[in-house]
Amino acid sequence: MTDRPKKALIVVTGTYGDSQLTALRAPPQDAAALAEVLGDPTIGDFDVAVLRDPGCQELREAVEEFFAERAAEHTLLLHFSCHGLKDGSGTLYLATKDTRCVRLASTAVPAEFVSGLMLASVARRAVVVLDCCYAGAFERGILTRADTDAHVEDSFQTLGRMGGGSQRGRAVLAACGAVEFAREGTTAAPSFFTRTLVKGIRSGDADLDGDGEIGLTELHEYVCDELRELTPHQTPRLWVFGAHGGDLPIARAPARLAKPPPLPEEVAAHVRSRSPTRRLWAIEDLESLLHGDDIGLALAAATALERLSGDDSRRVADSAGKVMSSARPRVRQDSLDLGTIAMDSPMPAAVIAVEGAPLVHSTLEATADAPWLAAKQVTDGVEVRVKEVPQPGPHEARVLIRTATGEASVPVQVQVGRKYRPPKPDGISMEMGAISLLGHQSWKPPQPPPPRRPSEPLMHWPFTSAAVFLAVSLSVFPFAADLGSAFGSSAGWLTWPVVGVSIVVNTVVSLRARRDAAVPRSMASSWGYSALTVLLATGTFLLFGVYIRSPATIVAVLSLTCACIAMLIGAIALWGAALSG
Repeated sequence: MTDRPKKALIVVTGTYGDSQLTALRAPPQDAAALAEVLGDPTIGDFDVAVLRDPGCQELREAVEEFFAERAAEHTLLLHFSCHGLKDGSGTLYLATKDTRCVRLASTAVPAEFVSGLMLASVARRAVVVLDCCYAGAFERGILTRADTDAHVEDSFQTLGRMGGGSQRGRAVLAACGAVEFAREGTTAAPSFFTRTLVKGIRSGDADLDGDGEIGLTELHEYVCDELRELTPHQTPRLWVFGAHGGDLPIARAPARLAKPPPLPEEVAAHVRSRSPTRRLWAIEDLESLLHGDDIGLALAAATALERLSGDDSRRVADSAGKVMSSARPRVRQDSLDLGTIAMDSPMPAAVIAVEGAPLVHSTLEATADAPWLAAKQVTDGVEVRVKEVPQPGPHEARVLIRTATGEASVPVQVQVGRKYRPPKPDGISMEMGAISLLGHQSWKPPQPPPPRRPSEPLMHWPFTSAAVFLAVSLSVFPFAADLGSAFGSSAGWLTWPVVGVSIVVNTVVSLRARRDAAVPRSMASSWGYSALTVLLATGTFLLFGVYIRSPATIVAVLSLTCACIAMLIGAIALWGAALSG
């Protein structure tokens, strides 16, 4: 983390090893959305770190490190998005990827551990946000995310000892009450609680008193009102300790568009009319206002068209929907490929061109769903930039473009290669570089060698044929009448060991060539195979004069002759491969 006085740690756990804990879709989205708005220098101005799917010990160490070694001027925010569990005594635990439900004390992190570290920190302000969940029910496409008995205020009751005399404000903001559920939708999007939290901070709507700052109490009130519309059975809770009756500031409220002016009276009268025909007339006027240069009237027109798109008249609803669709933001490319980058190279950036009415550009907001990617509005659209290098390999993220008239999504791909380290120059190359510099010539560092051209596959049939002919000669020779002299003479002592070795060598080379495996293509291998061929040919020549006495020996000698011819062809193939490689 940098030296900014505001620090945030976002802990998200979506996958679990215990089968009793179902995977959560929301935490990765929670992290991306919250990290972006908190890290925005114009809004949260937090130095944000994200910890994804930690183990129990890893989480303990990270939380202790987060609260330790802080200065008095620091403001700390710790956010959890995970399962929440309770043991038989009522202690609240935060689940990690290696949590076992039957061993909470040793595999999960108790809330008292977090509250104790927060209380001991010397930072002036510290906030813990709990979007902790325990998916124990599923009803109508909604995942419930809490232990129904999770009394958060009891788990953090030690913070109440701070009293009014403390100079250090502490607060706990929880997604739900003691007997309620924190919920996430059935799609991969931030949870209801975190989604509303981010919306209030990003838009500035959570600045209820209009003083330009969003306090934690204001944020809590805003989230409660918004969640009441989404899920009436979830009411967030807030506990503040040691703040002397004041509020704990969390973020600056961004500049908001002024309240849209009223529509012209004639147009407004048509919009309110009970006649579908007059409402259709209003849509024509609203379309002109929507695409006009007056942003205030364009916003008012968009609001009216959004309402008319749900009209009970099919013609009115379809016409309003078509007008709104025509004003949606348009992007020129279906996807954005940032190419291939090395881990030590400059981070690439590109612009996604966005087209649309003036209202589109005035209300445009862009976010990325991956921590390594940043997106911000520029004159012509959205600038996309890799802000931190991910691990080597292919990576993909999405940039979401939001406007008052609709949304657009653009996938972004990047390929990350490993860092290239050039070979260390030797004394000669260093000396040549110095000479070049003295001669006022540019010296270029050594380049990596060009990729080696792949070798042509080696034909296998000469080696297969040689092995077959050698095996035939060795198998028929015991049937010869002169068996004793055949193995006892000097010609026998030369020929038959060479035959045995040749069978093994040719079989191995044949099998490897058939499977396109690596076959030795060196000069030494070619010389060795050639020598074996010469020895076999010499032994075969001797057998012509010594053992031509029976049909069996004739077959053996002829088989050896054919094997010699096949091995000669194989030797030529090996020499060609060695010389071309």
